[in-house]
Amino acid sequence: MYKKKWQNLKKVNDIFELEPEITKRTQCSLKVNFTHVAFDCSEEHLVTTDSAGYLYYIDISNSSPSYQKLGNIGQPTFITFNPINKFEILVGLTTGNIKILKINVNITQLYLLIAHKLPPVHVSFYKNYCLTSSCKEVIIWCLNSCSKAQQLRVSTKNVVIKKASFSNLGHIVVLYCNDNLQTWNFDRLEDDVKIDTKTFGVRNIKDFVFTQNGRAMILSNAQNKVVILNTCDWNLLKILDLPDNFVGPKQLLLVPLPLDGGANNVLICISPSSTLHFFDLNQSCIIHTLQAVKPIRKIAVSPTGRYIAYIEQEGHLKLIIAENLFSQKCKTLSKIKKSCRPQAHGKCDHLQCVKQLMEQELRTERLIPILKEFGEYPEAYRVLIWSTILKLRGNRNGYNALANKATNANFTSELLKNYPLADRSKRTLLMTIINCLIQWCPLLSQCSFLPSLVFPFLMVFQKDPLLGFELMLSILLNYCQKWFEYHPLPPLNVLGIIENILLYTDPSLLNIFCERGVTSSEYAWPLLKTAMSEVLSGPEWLIFWDNLISYKRPSLLLISVVAYSICSREIIISSLHSPEKFKRYFTSQGHITAKELLKVAQQLDNDIPLRIHPNRYLRNELITLPLKGPYPPFMLHDFPKFLTDDISILELEKLKEKEQIMRKHNYKVMEIAEAKRLKHEAEAFMDQIHQTRLSEVQKCIKEQLSDIDWKFRTTDTAKTLETCKHVCDQFYNLPELDINVSSDEDVVDYRNNKSKHYEKLQRDVDELEYEVQSLLNSLRSQKSRAEN
Repeated sequence: MYKKKWQNLKKVNDIFELEPEITKRTQCSLKVNFTHVAFDCSEEHLVTTDSAGYLYYIDISNSSPSYQKLGNIGQPTFITFNPINKFEILVGLTTGNIKILKINVNITQLYLLIAHKLPPVHVSFYKNYCLTSSCKEVIIWCLNSCSKAQQLRVSTKNVVIKKASFSNLGHIVVLYCNDNLQTWNFDRLEDDVKIDTKTFGVRNIKDFVFTQNGRAMILSNAQNKVVILNTCDWNLLKILDLPDNFVGPKQLLLVPLPLDGGANNVLICISPSSTLHFFDLNQSCIIHTLQAVKPIRKIAVSPTGRYIAYIEQEGHLKLIIAENLFSQKCKTLSKIKKSCRPQAHGKCDHLQCVKQLMEQELRTERLIPILKEFGEYPEAYRVLIWSTILKLRGNRNGYNALANKATNANFTSELLKNYPLADRSKRTLLMTIINCLIQWCPLLSQCSFLPSLVFPFLMVFQKDPLLGFELMLSILLNYCQKWFEYHPLPPLNVLGIIENILLYTDPSLLNIFCERGVTSSEYAWPLLKTAMSEVLSGPEWLIFWDNLISYKRPSLLLISVVAYSICSREIIISSLHSPEKFKRYFTSQGHITAKELLKVAQQLDNDIPLRIHPNRYLRNELITLPLKGPYPPFMLHDFPKFLTDDISILELEKLKEKEQIMRKHNYKVMEIAEAKRLKHEAEAFMDQIHQTRLSEVQKCIKEQLSDIDWKFRTTDTAKTLETCKHVCDQFYNLPELDINVSSDEDVVDYRNNKSKHYEKLQRDVDELEYEVQSLLNSLRSQKSRAEN
């Protein structure tokens, strides 16, 4: 173990903040976040642990809190101070053991409590005893002797334990997942009482907490109700109905105040929107709402209520002084309705309850082991699992607002021109989703790869277009980060990241690409813009995206693109020697399995240094869609600034119309030019035929006349010359072909009458040949008579 020097916490707007430090050991692993936090009894120190297993010791006794990073203590499931020694902490581990560590001088392990078979997740204290619980066990430990004092008999045959806790009066309460409570008194552990909370009109209890004096227990359920029970006889004291928009508090804690006598009237809880709300149970009002910049995941309150610490979703630790929150006069923001009778739940309450239960059961922590065991999710539940992991809200109003807008069908037609589909229903569905995407972000109309990216995902959600649309929004927002910064060019920045990874992991393969004139636009961009759907078979592609969505890491897609080239190394070296072959290989289905691809990708993920790792450039946290209202235009800032600032939807439509008009004009100009070319060729052809025929006639006449006797020729010279002149005049007076083109109508007339002109020309030539032949025959007969 080791210690680092003390450092002050950063202070922003009366809130102290601490970010986890990244060590060399964790550079290539997942992002480090804080996971657990606990105060000591004297409110002078608190400890927190990060996801890498390191312990932070924070001194809050001074006006400027400071911290010290200690050594690695393993992967904790809980952390808390020992109430009988403030320099000792108890740490629950994922192995099921519990460590007792001493931290005043250096981290040293004093004891190891071994009894749990499963990881303990909850801890509470009563006098010199400690109670820890896992999902199947509840054990009481003696802190003086650091030994096991008692293991409670719990009914976990068909149900698991949700939470177990001590009260300051010695009550022990175990909450099961079926909403049953089992209670004991520490002095009479042989007697237990079982309580069915459904008799109080509540279902799906999320959490419970005891007041400081131990006389009351407060429970919250998945609906907007808070139930208060008397711990003396476990009777119902009262039920509070929270505001309608406050459904299913995630965590409950009580804030002790100086004058409340241990009754703890202020209740603090995390709302479904991950904000903190403070309720005054006596005045039945909300006294404060802490709107944190980032969603809140876990909270802790110091023993006297002076400090409140919370961990944000992104893993940062925040420390605030409670006095600053309650210094203002209590303002009733939203009255809490009192009710002494249980009320029946409506249909919406039950549906919300079912949805909350599904999200609880389909947590990523439970799904990852299933995925590792079976390799993929069941086809019947894939839509449900993907929707739960990505938190697809089913915002029907937002979807209908986009679908009902008048869309320009020309945009979609242009996009689908190179992506034909034989199935009309699938084509209609694809057009509908792409139209909605263009309405959401008009600049997507210029992305020619959009159909090939959307279609594979849409086939998974084809029975529910709403969830299919939200799935594509989630994919574009999270897994297509920085794809549009060089629009309409390929994402050169993302391709540069891929080239850097390939250069680090396999420089010889990158050298082969360079020698054969292949860039990342040929071997990486085709895989990215189709989400690997063209190179993986249908079942393998589903397995691949089961893993990518479950791990919630967009950077894994880029690493998988590199892994595909590495898996294809032998084929690339031996068979691909031209750009055409590379293009064909990276756009057609191969024989690499998703399991093999992911294995190489995860190995690369662990080996790549942070300086070139995609995590350095991409956002690891997934953006979730709003539950209600319109979908925010997240992607407008991803496109080049000159597009988003200067071009609106109307201007895009005008540019598209101008482009179509220009194309029509160019087509007409080409038609006129072609008609003029044909006219010129026809004239030249006719002139050539005319000259050839005339030359032949003149030659024949000269030959025949030279053979006739001079006397005969002198007597009939006038007649013969007149006949020749007549024939020659016929050649010179051939009818001309009118093929002048002066307008578009002339082009049409010319095309329609072209065959007629050629027929007339043929007839004229035939008549001319007949007359020439007749003349020659007459000359021959005259010659023969003269010789005789």
